Amino acid sequence: MPLDNTESLDSRVRHHKNQSTLQKRRPSKEEDEEFLAEVSTSLHAAKLRSQVPEDKLLTYHTPVEFSWKQFWATLVYENLPPVLLSPIAVLLIERSFSRAWHVMNHRSLLALSREHNSVGSIIGFWVVLYPIMWVIPAALLLKLFGPEHLVQNVDLFQIILAYLFLFVRNLIISVKYGYFRPEDYEQLSRPVPHWDEDRTNRRLVGVGWSNPGKFPGLIEDELTCAMDENDVALQGISFKMKEEVSERLRSHPTDELFTAETSHNAKDEVTTGFVLHQIVSKVYNLKQPTIYMIIILLATLAVMSSTFILRKVYGLSAFGETTWETIIFIGCFLGFLASLPNFFFGFICAFDFQRRTMTLKKLGELILHPGVRLSEFLHQKPLLEDENTPEQDDPKIKTNDSAQSGSDNPQVFIDLRRSDNVFAWMICRMTLRSFGEAFYLRIQAYTSIFLFYAICCVLLLNMIGWMQLRHHVSTLWLLMLIVVAISSICIFAISKASKLQALSSVQLDQVKKELFFLEKELADTVPDHVNAERQEILRAKALLTEVDEFINFHELIHKPTRVMGYPATHNVIGSSLGIILTGFVLAVEGFAGSGIAYDVNGWFNY
Repeated sequence: MPLDNTESLDSRVRHHKNQSTLQKRRPSKEEDEEFLAEVSTSLHAAKLRSQVPEDKLLTYHTPVEFSWKQFWATLVYENLPPVLLSPIAVLLIERSFSRAWHVMNHRSLLALSREHNSVGSIIGFWVVLYPIMWVIPAALLLKLFGPEHLVQNVDLFQIILAYLFLFVRNLIISVKYGYFRPEDYEQLSRPVPHWDEDRTNRRLVGVGWSNPGKFPGLIEDELTCAMDENDVALQGISFKMKEEVSERLRSHPTDELFTAETSHNAKDEVTTGFVLHQIVSKVYNLKQPTIYMIIILLATLAVMSSTFILRKVYGLSAFGETTWETIIFIGCFLGFLASLPNFFFGFICAFDFQRRTMTLKKLGELILHPGVRLSEFLHQKPLLEDENTPEQDDPKIKTNDSAQSGSDNPQVFIDLRRSDNVFAWMICRMTLRSFGEAFYLRIQAYTSIFLFYAICCVLLLNMIGWMQLRHHVSTLWLLMLIVVAISSICIFAISKASKLQALSSVQLDQVKKELFFLEKELADTVPDHVNAERQEILRAKALLTEVDEFINFHELIHKPTRVMGYPATHNVIGSSLGIILTGFVLAVEGFAGSGIAYDVNGWFNY
């Protein structure tokens, strides 16, 4: 029976509100309350579109789909030199000067407008990004088409490798826009405030998604999209818990869109929206390990310096003898510098797979007796000094300070012997799997791109050895450094992805055990159609059977975590290592069998 708890809710705790940046709809508590007033059961809340007016259907988000049109357009923009040629391509594709102007500024292809970008960003583009993207292609063209006697001390393969780092960066950006929602992509051709620098940063894996805590509302927006994609309203579906635990959760300050208490659930109920919001908020506010950045800097330094150090060792000028060679080697240096964001993206991929594993694991722990400690479950929003309120001074609310042991830190446990809890838990799981799906799909694609680049470097090493192509000895060391660095980061990311994928099997086993125990409990009770408890267990068992089949199909067959198009299992790790190691062995045979020898300056001259 719906309860009118609005007055008591406001008097007990003050929730906060984050500004949404979604384009299709801006969720609000008032809108949610209106919807909940019309929903009579949790089943109706799990069929969102069937419960809303037809004119509102188009405002709900649909699952993300890859757009090849957006991908190819971006690939053209990014591979043409910014400022010089890419604006021309934008004009040809957009066919409107006004739209092209906004696209060029929003995408930083010609950053001139302070309305679209901050002064610091514009300076960074013109001082750092644009020169890098001009010099590297120019260096490659000089080597390919310049007079031989002016570029003879430059190894073609080194500038190719430098350019490939830039190309990988461009490919990553193209994939990003390929997974942009159509409504977001359309805003790129519109003026501020339809799109701005903050929205751009929120969509960046390396900025917004790596640290969503710095972008208030990002987690809530992604949860809203995940609910829309799964056609559910989490605030209309609740878990039944012990009343003392429920009371503590319902008095916890959080985002007003995802409160534990609504005006339509009972005192022993906690909304699935609150449970899911607490899990993702706690996990996605964790910082990346510092060791990641240390490894990134060391790998970049090794790649940047190896060529120039070895040239000096072999008696050559580090940056060439002629002006043309100097320009080319500056391009090489900048290209190797571009390896830093590539290595960074690799660790971001690993970190995101790890965060997803942690969220699913936490959701699974809630159904394992005795559950999760309250202090480990609740997320505490950092507050400024002037934001302290009487509610936050209440010991029943400040769980991280007061609820550390004993009865003051109870266990949050979801009992799957209740059919409502089984239904709510599965809806939670479906939504959690879709949380940040656009980022999730991009992360999988980025991991595949890095692995493909490592394999390409191994192929290049074999081509040099078996075809006896002219090269400098520093190129071999450079290739091996790149392969070891990228493949190591890729294998690390794939191992995190495989743990995420394996968790589905682990929790599927967990569900099967629960089914087994329910069967035993039913076998030990006398069949009685009047026995309410037995009937409840029968309903829970029937739903758990469907949960078992759903996880098996959806997470293991239909939409598993993928790398290079294959489910991320230990087989993928073995195959990746096998390809790279086999490539190294073949390259060694090629160099040994060809009798390649180097002159005093480190050159192999056929």
